[in-house]
Amino acid sequence: MDKAAEHLNMSAITPRRKACAACTRAKRPCSKRIPRCDRCERKNISCRYPPINQTARDYAVLDGGLSAAEKDPCHVDEALPIHVVTVEPFFSSCNEGEAGETSHPCSTGLARNTKTLPLGHDWFYSSDSWTIARTNAPAFPSHAFDTASLKQHVATMQAWLRQWAATGRSPFIHHSLYSQRMPRCLQDAYTSLAAYLARTPESSDLCFRIIQERVAGLVAEARNVVPASTPGEYSTDSMGSTILLDPIAHLARVHALFVYQMIGLFDGDIALRAAAENYMPILTAWVAEMWDSGELDAHLYSTMLTLGNGESGYDRAPTTVVTNETGSWRRWIVSESIRRAWLVATITQSIYQLFREGWSQCPGSINWTTRAGLWDAPDQYSWSKLVTNGSGPLFVPSLRADLLYREATPADVDEFGHAILIAQFGLENMLKWKAHAK
Repeated sequence: MDKAAEHLNMSAITPRRKACAACTRAKRPCSKRIPRCDRCERKNISCRYPPINQTARDYAVLDGGLSAAEKDPCHVDEALPIHVVTVEPFFSSCNEGEAGETSHPCSTGLARNTKTLPLGHDWFYSSDSWTIARTNAPAFPSHAFDTASLKQHVATMQAWLRQWAATGRSPFIHHSLYSQRMPRCLQDAYTSLAAYLARTPESSDLCFRIIQERVAGLVAEARNVVPASTPGEYSTDSMGSTILLDPIAHLARVHALFVYQMIGLFDGDIALRAAAENYMPILTAWVAEMWDSGELDAHLYSTMLTLGNGESGYDRAPTTVVTNETGSWRRWIVSESIRRAWLVATITQSIYQLFREGWSQCPGSINWTTRAGLWDAPDQYSWSKLVTNGSGPLFVPSLRADLLYREATPADVDEFGHAILIAQFGLENMLKWKAHAK
């Protein structure tokens, strides 16, 4: 069959896309673009297309109730018109970017098309939000990256650790994450960091010895812990004590080991660096376990929420599900902390490997929250208001974060987002973006 005949044959079996519900209700032309038509994109409203077996007009009538809910920023039970972008998790062909287009060397194989997802009450707990998009990109040599930008990333991480030591907060450790409970391993890391920052030439050897003993103790203690894989299943240490590794515990030990790794890998002391290099595979494993724990927690919450909504046929809803706004804010803090810990740990270790070995492999791409103000929101009300009424993309994939250059201004993106953009796409693109926004 020639190409013309094949095209005609495909046209015969592929139905034409109908106008979206919003354009049909407004009686306006629809460009029928995916993921949003031009009119919906311009107005920043939700764009939904009718199923094959339903007319555009009938679907628009049924869809009208949801659109009315979207106009009320206080309505959280229905989908909210908030910009969330995810990449397809797998893509077989290697798409090359257009000439002059910003792209990450490791983004080979990631789908260039993105989709806008409607947001429910806990949008950050959806199954799509926990997908790690793997690429088919090979290991890349150091000359594929902007060396100055990578060095700035290391300096930024060091500055953020100093900020955490001085104020108890940083762009990747939330100010209220450990407000109720700070695990002992992170207390040790905090005091070790404080001693390191206050060291003198005379006390450096003592400080380094303390750090080596603390990190060795952290790793040794973790070897006796087997993470719980199902709710209600507990792990035990060598003495038979009961331990439950929840997402906070996973986060704390990743944060603690990352503090030690930043000191060990980049201080310059040979002994510290040699020990830190041995701990790199451990940090990688802990990051993966932390991610799995967060994903499991989100899955369990979603399941219990479904039961609470009566969708399973049970008469009584579980009493452990908290669906109020404060609970939602708290869940976002934990979930976003996991995402940011994943990013800082994987990017920093990849950069070190790049400098040491001359090449690095891409760990994949995850979604994180980029909108300015959300991370520093002092309370639930401020956070909810920024989620519903803030400007700029809310949730983007790390290896496709260059979309922020097109769809946001520098003021729309928080400090963490700026740091990730510099590490992933270089200083020059950041400077152009800021200059263009003036």
